[in-house]
Amino acid sequence: MAQPQILVVEDNPVIAGMIRRFLTKSNYGITGVVTTGEEAVELAGQSMPSLALMDVQLAGKMDGITAARLIGEKFQIPTIYLTGSSDAETIARAASTEAYGYLLKPVQERELIKTVEVALSKHESECRAREHESWLAATFQCIADAVIGTDSAGLVKLLNPAAEVLTGWKQAEAAGQELADVFKILNKDTRQPAECAVAEVIRNKIAYRSDVSRIAVARDGTETIGKETAAPILNRGGRMVGVVFVFRS
Repeated sequence: MAQPQILVVEDNPVIAGMIRRFLTKSNYGITGVVTTGEEAVELAGQSMPSLALMDVQLAGKMDGITAARLIGEKFQIPTIYLTGSSDAETIARAASTEAYGYLLKPVQERELIKTVEVALSKHESECRAREHESWLAATFQCIADAVIGTDSAGLVKLLNPAAEVLTGWKQAEAAGQELADVFKILNKDTRQPAECAVAEVIRNKIAYRSDVSRIAVARDGTETIGKETAAPILNRGGRMVGVVFVFRS
């Protein structure tokens, strides 16, 4: 595993030197020590550190909170704040940048290292989660069958492109609507309105697969014959939080 690299942004040379010693002692690399927000943003872009330790109060036009926001937005680099103040306004501003931790000066070695470890671990987990979500989103978009996701009450959350074609609804306008209003389905033999498989899953909280063909009716009246499959989406505690529904023509 590559050695994590830390950017230190601190305008007090004594504190900066102490932090550098603490980090080096724990086998962290130092990409640089700078004293202004402008320097921090520039060096972050050049060296792409694993983490920035950012003093809130910095000399110059750009304070640490503004610098951290830019570094996060431009380079997706997490920040831990160093501050000598714990007033509510400062904490609120810092919190708006989704900081990964706060350290009050004077910084203690054990607290510093622990906060860095937690921040790096949290950021790594979030990166893996985002990557996983990107894979799922790409897969969802490419599936040829119509796929619809709902919440546990049957309100539409997601439609893939095939589902947009099938229903005649766009994702943006369908989101939050009752599935029954977006996805119209008829009994193939009687042509009477039928209950969608999602209702069956919500009621019984188990997967459902139909062997009987039904008719999906789009907004413009276009009819498509196919079969339904639906399954519950469960959270880690086993509680149903949604349903994924597939209509295969």
